[in-house]
Amino acid sequence: MQLNIDCRPADIADGMDARGVVCLPNAVSEDWLAEARDEVRRYLAEHGERNSLVRSPSTPALAEMISDSRVLRLLTDIIRTRLPEAKADAELLDGAVRIIAGPHEEGDAWWFHYDASAITVIVPIFIPDAGRGTSGELVGLFNRRPFRRFAISNVVGKAFSQSGFYRRRLLRRVGKPGFGQVVDMTPGDMYLLWGYRSLHANMPCRSGALRVTLLMHFGRMHPGSRVMSAAVRAQDMMRTG
Repeated sequence: MQLNIDCRPADIADGMDARGVVCLPNAVSEDWLAEARDEVRRYLAEHGERNSLVRSPSTPALAEMISDSRVLRLLTDIIRTRLPEAKADAELLDGAVRIIAGPHEEGDAWWFHYDASAITVIVPIFIPDAGRGTSGELVGLFNRRPFRRFAISNVVGKAFSQSGFYRRRLLRRVGKPGFGQVVDMTPGDMYLLWGYRSLHANMPCRSGALRVTLLMHFGRMHPGSRVMSAAVRAQDMMRTG
């Protein structure tokens, strides 16, 4: 597949530090994007238009992106600019396709969370043009916390920041000056952020709109920690669909 990711890993890491999110414009080719869109349409035709999280997609275009050696090499080099091997394994935790489709209410909008991975990659496939605040924009409090030294500190912090109490506090601040950063996304671009450090979510989508993103979570933090592994499983169970 054709990729346009000829960027210095250190420059990307610096940009993530400074701006929260780095966009690599036109990172994927138009041919790949068209094929990925066809694969999504076939999935929706078979399974119906509903919110879905498809882990480890097996269709050619989507699977190719997740396993592409150039992408994985880039992510490995980015992590190594900030974290030694003892703090993070340079490996892909998971790849998935997130689909928001059909009639739906809030769904998982405003589901603020920290990722277990050092880096989160988002490749938009379909993004609705429904106006600001109803097009599933990425919103975050980026680089809100450091890379934790101990796994238990991460688990305790995540439990509080992702609690219902804290989420309600965040939602009361939505729309007020100085709250978070909203990132408009364009299909074909690639977006990178420190998922582990950033409290982030997506904004709602208008009913009937289609929003599809390919997600990659790379860099296992606190390798070998049973506490961390249990926390990741618990988070997956909380977020259904």
